[in-house]
Amino acid sequence: MDPMDLDTLRELDIAHLMHPITEFRKYVETGPRIVRGGSGIHLEMADGRRVIDGFSGLFNINVGHGRHEIADAVHRQMRDVPYYPAFYEFSTETPIRLAKRLVDLFPEGRELEHLLFTSGGSDANETAFRTAKLYHGAKRRPERQKIISRRYAYHGITRSAASATTLPAYHVFSAPEPTHVHTAAPYCFRCDFGKTYPDCALACVDDIEAAIQREGPETIAAVIAEPIQGTGGIIVPPKEYFLQLQEICRRHDILLILDEVITGFGRTGHWFGMDAFNIFPDIVSFAKGITSGYLPLGGIAITDEVYRTIKDDSPPGLPYMFGLTYNNHPTACAAAMANLDIIEREHLVENAASVGSYLKQKLEKTFGGHPVVADIRGIGMLAALECTEPGTKDPVGGHPMKFPSAVANKCWDLGLIARALWDNVALAPPLCATREDIDEMVAILERAFHEVSTNG
Repeated sequence: MDPMDLDTLRELDIAHLMHPITEFRKYVETGPRIVRGGSGIHLEMADGRRVIDGFSGLFNINVGHGRHEIADAVHRQMRDVPYYPAFYEFSTETPIRLAKRLVDLFPEGRELEHLLFTSGGSDANETAFRTAKLYHGAKRRPERQKIISRRYAYHGITRSAASATTLPAYHVFSAPEPTHVHTAAPYCFRCDFGKTYPDCALACVDDIEAAIQREGPETIAAVIAEPIQGTGGIIVPPKEYFLQLQEICRRHDILLILDEVITGFGRTGHWFGMDAFNIFPDIVSFAKGITSGYLPLGGIAITDEVYRTIKDDSPPGLPYMFGLTYNNHPTACAAAMANLDIIEREHLVENAASVGSYLKQKLEKTFGGHPVVADIRGIGMLAALECTEPGTKDPVGGHPMKFPSAVANKCWDLGLIARALWDNVALAPPLCATREDIDEMVAILERAFHEVSTNG
């Protein structure tokens, strides 16, 4: 295929290709930022620019760009068995190997023994919800249909996953399903109750208990939670938060679904967010970093208890009534295996812990006294600067995202991809980033803050 010139590509893109989370009326004026390639933390743009990918694509390009080892593994798999459906007891070798590998990677004592691979995070959470309801149905509790999620949550954009997503912009023309219940988040900077940690006694956890009592425990199938709320603003919970949440779920026989789509595969400086907060979930959803985005793949893992209940207690003759065409896709699983090889061989989880700690320290040193930076938080290769009017919790300039978006746009002009997350400017570098890379990113970010603050 002969390459097209840049102007032709831009014209065809604007004419025919739709882009997610993009305002079309503006896009037809600005056009696309076309990527030609990349290496490590850098992207090579079609216009000749070289920029730092300070957000790992969408939190997901953990091993960085240009890893030919993954392409080679995909090529070998495509020449062997590129695809066959996983329905009706068919299987292929690579998903089997990947399932066993993940079972061995999960932290000790979790009993996450059974996996189903999907195409991404949204359908992984759809699978998790359906599996939770099948579990309760097998226990002769079909009335347990409700899912509890938390404010500032993002769990996907498909129907039920979007209903668990509580960010208002996603529901302007599409209301959540009535079986989804929304509760407070462990967002200490913006506590729903106006309290301060630790004197708050974790009122956000009490709000989940209150919702369960209000709705009726007998109606609740599961609580879903991200270890760290990513798209909502890199919200890191207090260390004892999940200990109390788990106790509530166990007491009411409600399943805990842990959404590790962003936090899995080293992003937090641990293999999984459940490591960082000592969480024992019943169901885990994952995606993104499992292939570093080289091919679409997600999935769920369930405990032996959940699996055995569905297996042994479902009505005879009733199969596991869920399935997607590309479940357990062997080629996507081959990409995952090669990606995990890189993470292990290059000690990228350990690097994320060490360099991630340096990132937070560097942000604190650089922005600790900045008049509009009200909070600095993060863990591993996840970090956010919360921006407010000085001395308040109001958005800078009176409009949410106005200032963070201006900073992110200025970063782009200066050669860094950062992201505006509501009132926050966020970074999520590839796990292979070095301290020198962090120095360069933060220097650009500092300049962007200065220019936006000075020039508006």
